[in-house]
Amino acid sequence: MNPVSDTVFVMAAGGASTRFGGGSKLFAELDGIPVFLHAVRTAASVLAPGSIILSVPADAEAEFRAAAEQYLPDIQLHFTHGGATRTLSVLNALEAAAKLGESRFKLAAVHDAGRPMLTPELLLACLDAARTHGGAMACRKVAETVKRITPEGFLGETVPRDELRTAETPQVFHFEPLLNAYRRAAASGEIFTDDAQVMERFAPVRVFPVEHDFPNPKITYRPDLELCRTLLRLRREGTGA
Repeated sequence: MNPVSDTVFVMAAGGASTRFGGGSKLFAELDGIPVFLHAVRTAASVLAPGSIILSVPADAEAEFRAAAEQYLPDIQLHFTHGGATRTLSVLNALEAAAKLGESRFKLAAVHDAGRPMLTPELLLACLDAARTHGGAMACRKVAETVKRITPEGFLGETVPRDELRTAETPQVFHFEPLLNAYRRAAASGEIFTDDAQVMERFAPVRVFPVEHDFPNPKITYRPDLELCRTLLRLRREGTGA
């Protein structure tokens, strides 16, 4: 497979890991390497060299660089500093990508550094869908019954789940519209939790849902790390690795 040369892969890695319960979740060991490097390794297997940008806290950049050089020394990474919010962190990375050569990047794939289960197949599917539709997002159907909570704190109506999906990453959009939308989002001062929400607010782009079966969890709490260890073992067994 020829490497994809027109896409920048942005990883938001500025979270404080306050809910993880001790230490940074991104540096926790998972299958022999830190959590954040799993998605880096996957993206590097798909994209042309020099296409990965990590947005990290300024005071932790040296630690991120040292880990990358220790475990994945052959992968070229670019670093920028995260802001006070996810919006500012992603914007900083997109601005850095523009300085690398805005004309080079036609697409931007934004991925949470705390989602280590990204596969090349899922990333490529999201890229293909974004080329066709303008935007794409990894997502899963809601399997559980969903209830709405009343203002008094009780269970209210049942929400039909057929039209519901859980939002994941990667989320992929054409580069220039995404950059412009993030600039407007940062200027607005509003809080946004993902890239699709930014585009919903500031760009007329429909986002295509890329549904998949294998779990792609975000590590938030410490048991999530153990789940990912189990999933990696199951993936190896399923592929004969």
